Amino acid sequence: MAPDPIAEARRYLLLDEPRDALRILERVLAEQPDHGPALALTAYARLKTGDLEAAERDARLAFAHAELRAHAAALLARITFARDLVEATGWASEAVRLDPGRSEFRVLLARVLRERRLLGPARVEAEAALANAVADDERVEALTAASSIALIEVPRRQEALRLAEEAARIAPTDPMVGQMLAGAQALTGRRAEAIMTARRVLSEHPLARVPPYVAHVATALLVRRLIGLATLATLVTPFFTFAIFVQVLGMPLGSRLGAALGFVSVTAIGVGVLGPLRERAVARAMWLFARQRANEVVTVLAVAVIAVGYLATVITGFFPLVGILPLVALAAWTVHEVKFTQLRPPAQ
Repeated sequence: MAPDPIAEARRYLLLDEPRDALRILERVLAEQPDHGPALALTAYARLKTGDLEAAERDARLAFAHAELRAHAAALLARITFARDLVEATGWASEAVRLDPGRSEFRVLLARVLRERRLLGPARVEAEAALANAVADDERVEALTAASSIALIEVPRRQEALRLAEEAARIAPTDPMVGQMLAGAQALTGRRAEAIMTARRVLSEHPLARVPPYVAHVATALLVRRLIGLATLATLVTPFFTFAIFVQVLGMPLGSRLGAALGFVSVTAIGVGVLGPLRERAVARAMWLFARQRANEVVTVLAVAVIAVGYLATVITGFFPLVGILPLVALAAWTVHEVKFTQLRPPAQ
């Protein structure tokens, strides 16, 4: 018995292989140009490949089929999302009007409204999506959408964290859920937990499946911990030596002793904090992000410069370096903190 081409195309789409699905669907449409399910699936496959113009054409043809109008309207909302949020709102609203009990369509409308910063209506749609959710995957989608909406409003960020945690309990290995949880943890001040969540996602999933914000958070927080501890070490080290007093007496031993302590401290901090980079997947994801964001690279280099500065003092006894290095560390830490606040939370 020959396989059903529509079922086979759906299988390829579930496997995230839209081009293979398209080859099958194009054969179907060559024989039946007005085949509704084939048009809808073709539009979705073209959307996945980024061919938005062709996807919109096929989705509009599918919309002409009464039984497919809700799905086609939802597809048109996704297709027009990047181009025109007002038009996307209209199509998403049409999908909800045609099938108000479908959680998926409510989530879509909530996300479009969120991008337009219409947070009140977006919240209503997300709550309706939660009420209508039947399967676990529908509930997870609704929870992450609701969390992403709450995350925008500072007073509601604890609620965003609660919603993300609930989604993570249902789907602990979903990378998109991990992204939302890491973002909520980072923006509610739970940075140690955020970096643990982000690193877990990086280590569990192939790089191609890792949402960019996870790599952003993991890298930024790892570097923040590195520069923060290095700054603390540069500030504390001189107080544990006789460097200042002995230098006044013209004796370099104190400054060298202080610098040796600083070098050992900063080197130990670097090795300890950067330990997670031993995992190849984590290291690669972080590097791909860091090289696009000079601040992270410069901050790590600043820590390396501090370590080299201490080593130079150990060798030469040139005390002024010990006084300058805390200023270098404080400057790098301040710039990094400012840049970290500019990381946008995930839209979901």
